[in-house]
Amino acid sequence: MLKQAFPGVGDSCDDLASLFGQALIQDDSDKVSLVVTAPPSFSINARTTMNVVRSMIEEANSSILITGYSLSSYFADLVDIIIQKSQSGVFVKFFVNDIDSQESFEKLLRYKGRFLKIYNYKKQEDSMAALHAKVISVDQKKTLITSANLSYHGQQGNIELGMLAESKKIAKQVDGVFTELVFKKVFTEI
Repeated sequence: MLKQAFPGVGDSCDDLASLFGQALIQDDSDKVSLVVTAPPSFSINARTTMNVVRSMIEEANSSILITGYSLSSYFADLVDIIIQKSQSGVFVKFFVNDIDSQESFEKLLRYKGRFLKIYNYKKQEDSMAALHAKVISVDQKKTLITSANLSYHGQQGNIELGMLAESKKIAKQVDGVFTELVFKKVFTEI
């Protein structure tokens, strides 16, 4: 079934399904909290997406894994922080959907190198297929999985939901998923 839905993934479907299944199992020491993008007038007992994204990137000490279906100029100040982090030795892996169609990645591309790796998902046989996951994982300890894009509306304008997992196990599994996707050439390094 997965191979039919995602033909570009090929034989790695079973491995990916296993990794996703394992990620759903929560350890007692893990902490999971709700993260929300909502209009300011909403009274919701949860952290905002924008604040979580900013604090995760600013507080990263050793690694950042980040995916972007779309990246807008609204995210420019955080792009600067990501570049600065990579220049200070934080290993950044940025996974992007169809980089050729995204002007906002130009600055990141100028700084790619030893500590800033950029991986592209190019549509294969299915023109509608896309990297649609929105994930940020830092220091192999904290992982944000959200519906919010790296754009104004994703961070402030829309209604978006996500979860922040403070779990080494989940962070490691997320990294494993993307490592497998690179290994299987679903993503190509730019």
